[in-house]
Amino acid sequence: MTDLFNCNAADPTIAGSQWVYWRPMIDGISELGLLRGRGSELAMHFHEEFQVTFVLAGRRALQLGDAVIELTSRRCACIPAWTPHRSLEGSSDLVSVNAYLPAGDYAVSAMQAEIEREWRMVEGFEWRDLAALIRAHKGGCAADRSIALRPDRQESVSRRASRTGQSREGFSRAFAKRYGMPPHAFELIGRLNRARDLLRAGEAVAATAAETGFADQSHLGRWFRRAFGATPGRYRLG
Repeated sequence: MTDLFNCNAADPTIAGSQWVYWRPMIDGISELGLLRGRGSELAMHFHEEFQVTFVLAGRRALQLGDAVIELTSRRCACIPAWTPHRSLEGSSDLVSVNAYLPAGDYAVSAMQAEIEREWRMVEGFEWRDLAALIRAHKGGCAADRSIALRPDRQESVSRRASRTGQSREGFSRAFAKRYGMPPHAFELIGRLNRARDLLRAGEAVAATAAETGFADQSHLGRWFRRAFGATPGRYRLG
C-alpha cells in the first residue's frame, strides 16, 4: 500500500478494520496507522514521535487542548511529539492515515503546506516521496522535554510535590497547565508508549504488561485500545 492518495486500494487483510498499524521500513517514517470508517474516537494521549495525520476521504476531527482541528479530504495536520491530543468521531466514510516520524525539530508550517501542495498537484504520492519531503523539513534534535514526573519512575505525586515545595493539588495544577494532562494521566500514557516500543520490538503481550506495570494482559489491553485504537496483540503484528 504505497500510494498515499489511493484510498480505494485497500489491503484485503485489513478490510473492515478500524485502526491498523504497520512499519514501512522507510527512513524518516517510524510507523503508519490506517483508520477506516467510524471508531476514530480515542482518549487523550501523546506520542514520543512527531505525528502527521492525513485524511484521504471523509471527515476527521482532532482535539489539541481547547482547540478542535477539522480535516477533510486531502488535508493534513501536524502534531509535535509529547503533545496531548485526542481523536474525535469522524464520518462513516472516513479513510485516514497517521504517519509517526522520529522526534525532532520540524519546520511544521512549511512542511504541512508543501505536503498539501504536492498532494493537490499529483495523482500518486508514494510513502518514499513523503519521507523525502519530511526529511527535507527536519532540523536538529527535538528540544529537551525533561519533566518533573518521568513515566518510568515509581514515585507518588505527593512525594514529587513535597520535593518541589508544593502541595499535591498545586503541583498537579501546575503540571497539567504545563503539559496538558494531570500527572497520573501523563504517567499512564508514558507507560503505554513504552508498551508500544516493546511490542514493536516483538515482545510478548504478557511480558509487555508486566514490564510496564499493568496487572495483566487484559489491564494493558483496555488502556492500550482506548489510547491507540487497537489491541496490543494486533498492534504487535504490524
